[in-house]
Amino acid sequence: MKKQIYPGCLHLSAIFLLVALPLVADDFTHQHIEPAELINPWNATEDVYVEASVTEKLIPGQRVAVPDFGEPGRWYVQRLTDRTYWMICNAFASTVFVGEKAVLVVDASNTVVPDDMFAAIRRFTDLPVTALVYTHMHTDHVGGSYRIQAALKEQGINLRIIASASAAREITAHQNNTAPPTEIIPDGRSTFMFDNFEFVMGTPIAAAHSAADSYILTPDGVVMYADFNYPGRAPLAYVSSSYNITGWIDFLRHVLGEDWQFANLGHANIGYKRDIEKTFAYLGDLYDAYMTEIAPSWATGSAIQEAIASQGTGLTAGVFWGNFVDQSAEAMARKVLPKWGHLPQVEMIRSHAYKVVEDAFLNYNPEVGVVKPEFSPIAPSVK
Repeated sequence: MKKQIYPGCLHLSAIFLLVALPLVADDFTHQHIEPAELINPWNATEDVYVEASVTEKLIPGQRVAVPDFGEPGRWYVQRLTDRTYWMICNAFASTVFVGEKAVLVVDASNTVVPDDMFAAIRRFTDLPVTALVYTHMHTDHVGGSYRIQAALKEQGINLRIIASASAAREITAHQNNTAPPTEIIPDGRSTFMFDNFEFVMGTPIAAAHSAADSYILTPDGVVMYADFNYPGRAPLAYVSSSYNITGWIDFLRHVLGEDWQFANLGHANIGYKRDIEKTFAYLGDLYDAYMTEIAPSWATGSAIQEAIASQGTGLTAGVFWGNFVDQSAEAMARKVLPKWGHLPQVEMIRSHAYKVVEDAFLNYNPEVGVVKPEFSPIAPSVK
């Protein structure tokens, strides 16, 4: 099994010597990163994988035997419960709920071809799609909404589009070519009705992966949220490009506190609560590594003094900080890699550590005993 090889860990003073050389335009080139070997495809873990089925309900704990990206344009469909289905195409997933008279869809990516999506839905129901719900405002997950809306209008259906107040605000602010919501749900933990069924929309955090993340909980125990954790894998680079890593963690704590059987994660296979818990354990170890490997040198001033001694008056604050964070992330990655190196996507570990350095440095003070975020579930607050 091929492993990512990390270069020798430099002493803090040594890395700052690297910036003493003047840069010229030709030296400022893109750093190319060779693709890492896929260590562990979805179907090579200890989990039980089954072939996708539109008729057989998934047994809790099972995953679906589908590739990461799959055949271009092909929809893979799995029945989860009596009424809810997981669908994925081109690595973008949607949740489909079949009511008594109509169908509700959660998320429609900017790769969606409406006729192909509708054909996939007709594999398990002939009822019309009448509602679309947004998990968040990023166009890779909801940018197909205009096409869905236009296609349904040709059928005489005025699509109901449901989003949180925060998502509606961000759609307007970014003018991001996503169909605006026709119905806005208050932030926090709220409910809405569809076809006499009650759904939960939770928008508990002001800034997490984005500035407007929601989880949608169906009445039969399926939750959908996008761009957070991944089954059996480390997060995406920079902890899924999160706005705020503590908010990202707190959002998942709210999800963990809800009552559900299956999770649709937006890009990945079927998720379970154990996947969130494993992600929390991984991130917790990175926070611990910051406190043992990095915080002491900062608290004594040695990190700054070593940099000044190595470069003298030529050192600027901006260069110091950039190198300090990069070097800290490298040291933290080395600390936790023996425990977590088996995870797919662990090649991104330095980017995860980078986000943890920023958060731990700015928001946690070891002198008063608080050194990392809480990772326990947050029970839903029902109004």
